[in-house]
Amino acid sequence: MTNCVYLSILALSISFYQAYGSVDRERLAKLACARNPDLEMCVELRKRSARNSKALEMVEPPPLPPAMKAAKRRDIQPSHDEGDEKPPVHYRALSAEEVRILQTKCARVGPLVQKHCQPKKTSARNAGRCAAYFRDCSQFIEKTDPLAAIANSFDSAVNINIANVDVKGIPYYPLNEEGAVGVGVGLGVPFGSWGGGFSNSVGVRDYFQGDQEAGANWYDGQYGYKNHWSIPLVQSLGVEGGQHNTVSFPLHGKDAGNLKVDNGYGVGGYYQQNDHVGVNYKSGDVKHTFGVSSPFVGAGFQTGQAVSFPGLDVWERALGR
Repeated sequence: MTNCVYLSILALSISFYQAYGSVDRERLAKLACARNPDLEMCVELRKRSARNSKALEMVEPPPLPPAMKAAKRRDIQPSHDEGDEKPPVHYRALSAEEVRILQTKCARVGPLVQKHCQPKKTSARNAGRCAAYFRDCSQFIEKTDPLAAIANSFDSAVNINIANVDVKGIPYYPLNEEGAVGVGVGLGVPFGSWGGGFSNSVGVRDYFQGDQEAGANWYDGQYGYKNHWSIPLVQSLGVEGGQHNTVSFPLHGKDAGNLKVDNGYGVGGYYQQNDHVGVNYKSGDVKHTFGVSSPFVGAGFQTGQAVSFPGLDVWERALGR
């Protein structure tokens, strides 16, 4: 038993020496050839190294068979260089539903964009996201209007309750459940960077309600006066009316610079009338219309005149602007 164990250990030792001893001899031979390359054993070592290097050389693949289809040949062709002409990219217009969905998503992400996409404060991680948002959602971002910022910088009002008298619990009073009657008088004075105005109201519960206001708004271009009255007991029957006298000359929007003057009066759905004058200095049009209608019966008529003169657009074209 002891002899068998001894022989096994001896066999393992010999195989270990043969495996790793050859590696040591190879390394020693390379070191010796590095110091003295004229040794005889170095010639054989260089030949063996050359054979090993040739075995690792890349071999060119054989040519494609001539019977291969042209389609398959195109599939394996390398991609074109960046300088080659690329086919144009065609984009289709979004449908109305797709635009609505995109606008909803842009509005939902808007607060995050305001927080993380500020100028000179956008991180490198969010730069691409911010650029994508402004590219896709720019059509829904309101353009900055310095004039609007000035016009809406502040808005204030003074409201005064001049009188408010209520009497409740009147026996057998048929007009309301509380058995109440009241009188109220109020006064309002709105003012701000856009302009100012005046309003007042007088009311007797269930019997009469009237209000009137006058004002001026230089940004929206609204100037004028209007009033309204109604009898709450029979208001559902159209017993109400009002009058308006207004001048419009807006400084922004599609009607910027167009002058409009309106004077009208009406009594519920029974009678409506309006006298309108409009002046468009760009196109050189002056229009005057007068209309009367009775909405309850669906009847009415309108008449008018129009005058045209060389407007600003004509002069700009003549001057080559």
